[in-house]
Amino acid sequence: MINRVLILLCGLALAPFSVMADSLVDNGLDDLIGLSAELVRDTVYPETEVTYILRVESRADIHFTRVNPPRAEGVNVRRGSQDHEYYFLGNEEFRISTYRFFVSSEHVGAIILEGASLTHVAVNENGTRRRVRNKANLVNLESRAIPDNYHGLWLPSDRVTLEQEWSTQASAIQVGDSISRTLSLYIQGRNIDSFPELTVDYPEGMNVYSEQPKFETTDGGMTMTLRQVIVPRAEGLFDIPSLAIPWFDTGNNTIAVASVKGLALNIQPNQVQTLALGEPQTEGRSEKYWRYATVVAVLLWLLTLQRLYRARKQLNGLGRAAVGSSKQDKCNLQVALEQRNHQAVVGAWGVAEPYVKKECGQLMDAYFAAFYSRSITDGEPERIAVLNHLKAMRLVKTKSADFAPIEP
Repeated sequence: MINRVLILLCGLALAPFSVMADSLVDNGLDDLIGLSAELVRDTVYPETEVTYILRVESRADIHFTRVNPPRAEGVNVRRGSQDHEYYFLGNEEFRISTYRFFVSSEHVGAIILEGASLTHVAVNENGTRRRVRNKANLVNLESRAIPDNYHGLWLPSDRVTLEQEWSTQASAIQVGDSISRTLSLYIQGRNIDSFPELTVDYPEGMNVYSEQPKFETTDGGMTMTLRQVIVPRAEGLFDIPSLAIPWFDTGNNTIAVASVKGLALNIQPNQVQTLALGEPQTEGRSEKYWRYATVVAVLLWLLTLQRLYRARKQLNGLGRAAVGSSKQDKCNLQVALEQRNHQAVVGAWGVAEPYVKKECGQLMDAYFAAFYSRSITDGEPERIAVLNHLKAMRLVKTKSADFAPIEP
């Protein structure tokens, strides 16, 4: 531990950073603070970030009120993680703090990053306080454009892998059988929007059904899984093409390609279809017979419906005739009585319905007795009595018809 403190003191004397404070800072052990800054990678490309690491070694009782990120014109910085380690040197406790920032650039060219800084409150020997700002060293960053020889969707990353899995290892399948192909694309340090579309130009004679891709966060990156079901509909030799995804390796500053191989398939005739096609005439005759039988059944059904309709129509006609006849009997008798036509009254009474004769029997007997009596009378009172009764019967019949019968 003594060696570490000596190295730290030498670093404070020789390091290219300085201590900036509102007042002079003592270089004693109480204010012993060491800072160092570095970039994990000194080159940055569009849509990429480099990691800036700030390490601070100080006494454990020094508390920093503010940690300012590095800065430069045309540079975006976002904060990352931080961690702390502690150790003892004699009775003194020291702390090593590590702060991480992610830096991206909007411009192309050389960039000088101002070092990150920390602010804390120091206590003088006389008990007064002063604010002290410690600033790290400058670092150089180079921002580069997309290489001219790069083609395709710009995909910068430290690691990209593409894998595939087939549902069967057989190279020969039959027409109508299915084979599935599962593609897995892993990209480190990228989000869902940065993933390219996995497009494969399958040969004609094959139906391809692609499921919705699934995304999963793994190993500091993200994996997209796409499953495709391939169904051949023609026999022959087919080559399922390979798939290649170009990407830019930001760790080595080189263009790379993630790829998987294709598959050669021998599509053979479907045995079930072959057996079915072996008797085309029998199948054709059977289809014709069924067609004719269906037509005959439909015609018979229509004729049956027609006969049922006619029978129902005739029954309705007979019912209406019966009802009409009863009404006609009452009307003929009533008309004859109103017209004082005795011969018509006799004829209408002879063909009247039984229920009419039952209701008007006594009145009609009185009418006939008065008409044929030797006394001087024309049966007028009896005629009027029969007319009134017929009208009363008609009124009662009309009122009862206004209500539907209640069925038990």
